[in-house]
Amino acid sequence: MATLGRESMIDYPISEATKKVVAREVFGHVLDGQVVSSRDGRTMEVIDPARGTAIATAACGGAADVDRAVESARRSFDAGIWRLLDPLEKERRLRRMSALLMDKAETIAELDVLDAGLLRWYVDFTIQFAANGIDYYAGWPTKLQGSIPPAPPGFSVRLEREPIGVIGLITPWNGPISVFASVAAALAAGNSVILKPAEQTPMTAVLMGEIAIEAGIPPGVFNVVQGTGSEIGAGLVAHPGVNAISFTGSVATGTAIQTSAAERVKRVCLELGGKSAFIVLPDADLGAAAAAAQMSVWGAAGQVCTAGSRVLVHRSIQEEFTAAVIEGSKDMKIGSGLDPESQIGPLVSSEQLERVRSYVSIGQQEGALLAMGGAALDIPGYFHEPTVFTDVRNHMRIAQEEIFGPVMSILPFDNEEEAVRIANDTQYGLAAGVWTKDLDTAHRVSSCLKVGTVWINSYQMVYPSVPYGGVKLSGHGRNLGAASLDELTQIKSVWTKIGD
Repeated sequence: MATLGRESMIDYPISEATKKVVAREVFGHVLDGQVVSSRDGRTMEVIDPARGTAIATAACGGAADVDRAVESARRSFDAGIWRLLDPLEKERRLRRMSALLMDKAETIAELDVLDAGLLRWYVDFTIQFAANGIDYYAGWPTKLQGSIPPAPPGFSVRLEREPIGVIGLITPWNGPISVFASVAAALAAGNSVILKPAEQTPMTAVLMGEIAIEAGIPPGVFNVVQGTGSEIGAGLVAHPGVNAISFTGSVATGTAIQTSAAERVKRVCLELGGKSAFIVLPDADLGAAAAAAQMSVWGAAGQVCTAGSRVLVHRSIQEEFTAAVIEGSKDMKIGSGLDPESQIGPLVSSEQLERVRSYVSIGQQEGALLAMGGAALDIPGYFHEPTVFTDVRNHMRIAQEEIFGPVMSILPFDNEEEAVRIANDTQYGLAAGVWTKDLDTAHRVSSCLKVGTVWINSYQMVYPSVPYGGVKLSGHGRNLGAASLDELTQIKSVWTKIGD
């Protein structure tokens, strides 16, 4: 059991409904429509990163639990209880999932604040994103269709679009409920799904499973297996009963997943983070650009794959821009996401806090100028000041490696060509931002950037119908939009001979 019990919730400013949920004996696996404990009874603590204390207990699965989940998902898929269901009925049940999600939005939001350390306003956004995603994909079961291609004389050919089978979703801790949109996409395509949530954030995954059951998703079609990446994640990737893997996380883990999956020629979709360039050209609206840069790096304490942590600023406006960022950031309130006045929350774990501290040290050793912040807070929890480095050169580790924390590097450039060169000079290619009042310049620069997404005079906009994903070491495949359904389905060609 967790080191703190039910009493630990007494002074938390959360609803009674949430306190009741947190007080569960264990946040278990969701298998065959039931919430169950690990086969061997193992558990793990759920930590509140704002206090550094355990608040609940989750199941910690092993190989036997992976087998149970795969058997359940495989059985449901082979029986056709979901994939062969009337498409309109699929749509009704998916829409019911979205409605139930919003009915439970307050509790889900508070749970994601408690174990992920996210600010409440940010979680409200991720919940709406999840609901929007479910609603979007709810409309697809009646729209997915095959086609009839040209064929030689004497033959008729039809192309049938089919679900892949059992999909393993291995998801991160920086937006636990938002992954419900990915679950909906896989279900809309007719697959059975096994979700492996991050071990740091197990709580809302159980509620996802319960919502799916209540919405009428048949038992075994959506399963949740709790545990570590080394056991549960690796087990799903290696299991012969899992047909495809979708993973969001680090390059190192994504590389290991692709290597393991290759042994079975298993389909893999990878979103592996980034080191996104936030380019501010000399004619940009400096106030808007500075505010957006702050939000992109301080939001979720910098624990966002698309964080614009490499801020490229034209040398003629660098001093003014840097001053605006520092002025807008210096008095930000750092605290728990449950405090409505907090503007920056904690890192998710002590390990992540230590990672950020080490990169601040690396930046100073490399010769970058620490212009603001740079320290962890000497209070309970895993808090770090918003930190700004100037005099950063693109070869430095703080400019090349994903820190995943509230650390911004400001790099100068002298012309448009140099900005593009610096922006592309990285192993990542997830996203970028371009700030300019000249539309020709904006489109010219964006066409040269080697990334999956470019935002012009905005940043981190997402919408269910718009594909999202990266290039280079940021991964391959696409989430969201119709493009994601190509990752979740396959084409069968059926030839029919006409006549003798």
